[in-house]
Amino acid sequence: MDEVSGTLLSLEFDRSTITMVRHMVTDSARNAGLTGMALEDYVLAVHEAVTNAVRYGNAPRGIAMWREPGVLRCEVTDSGPGIPDRSLHRKRLSRFDFGGRGIWLMHRLSDVNIRTGPEGTRVLLSTPVS
Repeated sequence: MDEVSGTLLSLEFDRSTITMVRHMVTDSARNAGLTGMALEDYVLAVHEAVTNAVRYGNAPRGIAMWREPGVLRCEVTDSGPGIPDRSLHRKRLSRFDFGGRGIWLMHRLSDVNIRTGPEGTRVLLSTPVS
C-alpha cells in the first residue's frame, strides 16, 4: 500500500480481466481491514460495477481503490454512453425480472455515488472499515 495516498489498486480492465480484477479487489479490501460478510458484500458490489462497465460502457475502463480514515473507497469508470434514468432509479424488482439488479444490489451492499452522462460513468462505492 502507498502510505502517502492510501492507494491499494489502480488499473484499466476489460472483459478478459474481470476475474483477475475481482481477486485483486478481494485482496486489496482484505488488506484494508475488511473481513467476513463485510468483505464479501463489498467485493460483490464492486464486481457488479466492474461487470456493468464492461457490459454497457466503453473503453477505457478503470478501477481505483483507496483507504481513507474509517472508509474504503473504490471508483469504477468507463467512457460512455451513460446509464439510462430508468436503470438508475429502479426501486423494485420482481423475481421475474431478468437483469437490472446490478445497481440495485450495489446500493444494498455499499454506499454508492453515481455520476453518469454521454461522456461516461463514475461509480464510487464506499464502506466503513476500522
